[in-house]
Order: sequence, then C-alpha cells, then structure tokens
Amino acid sequence: MRLNQFLARAAAGSRREADSWIREGRVRVNGALPAGMGPSVDPLKDRITLDGGLLVWKEERRYLAYNKPPGVLVSRRSQGGHPTIFDDLGKVAHGLHAVGRLDLESEGLLLLTDDGILAEALLHPRTGLRRVYRVWVEPTPEPEAMRLLRDGAFVDGVPMRPDRVVLEGAERGRGILRIELLEGKKREIRLLTRFAKLHVHRLVRVQFGPVRLETLPCGAARPLRQGEIGALRRLARLTAA
Repeated sequence: MRLNQFLARAAAGSRREADSWIREGRVRVNGALPAGMGPSVDPLKDRITLDGGLLVWKEERRYLAYNKPPGVLVSRRSQGGHPTIFDDLGKVAHGLHAVGRLDLESEGLLLLTDDGILAEALLHPRTGLRRVYRVWVEPTPEPEAMRLLRDGAFVDGVPMRPDRVVLEGAERGRGILRIELLEGKKREIRLLTRFAKLHVHRLVRVQFGPVRLETLPCGAARPLRQGEIGALRRLARLTAA
C-alpha cells in the first residue's frame, strides 16, 4: 500500500496530514527517508517510524448490518437445500462471521464482522445486550397469555424470561408483540409463545444493542456507522465509556 495510506491508518491521521509528515522529514522507512511522497510499503515487513516512534499496522475490521430474509440459514453450509446467508450475500460477506444466530424462519437484523473479540464479548451473558423483536402471533393474546409471556417459564429445564413484552396492536386476527431480551437463548421467543398457546406467524429482529434495522431492505446489508461500532465496543467493555 502507499506510505501515506499506511500512515493515516496507523497514526490516526488524514492522508493530508500524512503527506505533511513525509514532507517535513518526520517519517523513516527502514531507517531511511522515503523516496518521494507516496512510495509503496509492506506494513507487515517494513519498519516505519514517525518522529522516531515505531508505527504498528492496525488491521481494518469490517462490520455489517444485514436484514436476513426468512428461509435462509445462518450457517456456512447449506442444509436441506436451504440457502445460507453467505450464499445470499456473496463476496460482501467474505471473511465475516455472524454475531449470534436467527433461526431458519426468523428474519431481520443480524450483525456480521471479522472482529472475533467484539463478537464474543457481545454474546456473553454479562454484556446484557438488548435484542428487540417484533412478533406476529395467532390468536391476539388475551391478558392471561400476556401474563405467561411476561412471567417467563422453564423450558426443558432452562429459565426463559423476556425483559419486556408489549402488545403493540393487532391486524387480521393476529397480535403484534414487541419482545425485548437481554440474552439470546436458542429459539427462546418461539418456545415462550408456544408455552402461552400462541402460534408465531412472523418474527423479525428490529434491534441488536444500539444497532437498528430501520429501513434496510430484506436481503440487503450496510456497513455499520462509526457511532454504532463505538457504542457496541463500549457495551462490550472493550473501550472506555
């Protein structure tokens, strides 16, 4: 890569600032002044210093928000003939891994990244990352079903209890629930709604921590904003609050 590109990334400056550092003679490549303004360097092999201090290559991480369609697997390998999210995204997802899962028929917000440390921290129960879902159920829940959902239950010996359940409305005989979880247990919402004698017609994750689905089209992906990445890292306690 070009020297000014490396300097901008490794020293947290702009390309213009990096050009100034080179012009001012503050930069050395393997102990010598660089020839010209933008020579090519190998950040993993060349020793590059700024004002005598060694600069270390900072690998750029990638973070995507993806609106997973129903019927698509969160998996590297197809099963039962179902496509995977990596089939759907193609080259965009090369080298990335999903942060958690959504089951086959669920849809909505899924994060993908190559930042394994952040992904692991976000999924740890101590992080208490809020996950928000919009769920269409049949029939429209009566007060007793809402009580069962809010109180939670032990399912196969595993305690499951949402942090918040709200009936937002109803349409065509189906209730529309907003369910918020602080820990993503496998199929938790589907198991709890079954316990309350409700059938899930549609389940969409609309928020994962500070990241919201918003108007992202089904099957589309977008890079996370710097503010979203910073907020995720603070929640995961990887940076100062």
